[in-house]
Amino acid sequence: MSREPLPDRLLPAVYALALHAAVAAVLVVSLGEVPVPVAAGPSAEPVEAVVVDEQRLTDELERLRERDERRRREEHERVERLEKQAEDARRQRTEEERRLSELERLRQERRQEYIAAEQERERREAERLAELTRKREAEAEQLALLERQRREEAEQAEAERRKAEAERERIEEQVRIAKAEQAQAEEARRKEEEKRKRIEAEKKKAEEERKKAEEARRKAEEERRRKEAEIALQEEIARASQQLEKERLALLDAGRAEYIAQIKDKIERNWLRPPGATAGLKCVVRVSQIPGGEVVQAEIRTSSGNVAFDRSVEDAVLRASPLPAPKDPALFDRYIVITFDPEDQGID
Repeated sequence: MSREPLPDRLLPAVYALALHAAVAAVLVVSLGEVPVPVAAGPSAEPVEAVVVDEQRLTDELERLRERDERRRREEHERVERLEKQAEDARRQRTEEERRLSELERLRQERRQEYIAAEQERERREAERLAELTRKREAEAEQLALLERQRREEAEQAEAERRKAEAERERIEEQVRIAKAEQAQAEEARRKEEEKRKRIEAEKKKAEEERKKAEEARRKAEEERRRKEAEIALQEEIARASQQLEKERLALLDAGRAEYIAQIKDKIERNWLRPPGATAGLKCVVRVSQIPGGEVVQAEIRTSSGNVAFDRSVEDAVLRASPLPAPKDPALFDRYIVITFDPEDQGID
């Protein structure tokens, strides 16, 4: 099907009809104005006027037709240009949509990898915390058991003390009864017997006191050992807590080192060695970024002495945007200072 607009396709037919109508009108007028023949003198002048008018009309129609033909060609060319531009725009849009789709796929893949790594790290951290909690619960149970044993031993010692006191009172009462029953006995025998009983009571009391002292020493030794065990256990718990804190700090240091290494690697991959850059050049650059890794500024803090080299490092930092994100969001830093040394990194 032709792409020409409907008015452009109808113009030739309209011009043809108009031309035929004009010619017919001229012929009718010319026939109505023919005079009656006379004997003398030629009558060519009216015919010549009709021919001139017809020629003028034909020229005008031809001029109009050429103008319209030129306009139609120009309109056709303009339409073709617009269609070509639209086709180019469609191709560009299709390519852009394909590129955006590919970027979205890569972003989703990296996001899934990050989520999987985070889940694995959280699982390991949960297992480690669960093990630590289990150890602490076991230690708490052990401390509670030691405390319960100490209370039981104290209660048992108190019961033994009360029993000994009751026994002592009973013995004393028996001694008094015996003394009363033997009051009428022979004075010498009573005194001798009383003396003997007194000596025996003193010996028994001395033995009881010795046993009490021995029991008190034993309990004091047990209490000392229990306290030493408690102190050792508390020291072990403190050492375990310190070790856990060291491990946590070590993990943070390792994560930050990995984070800085990833940023350096991306900057190095975007660096282009400038012409004339000699070996041994290096500089210190301060990178300013916003959450998400977008670089907002690259500033040379310590110059290499070569302006082109410094500018190439700044350009590499800007081309590396967005910078890699750390695995732990707590490691993100808006300002990062990096020593860029291509010789140390083996960059060609």
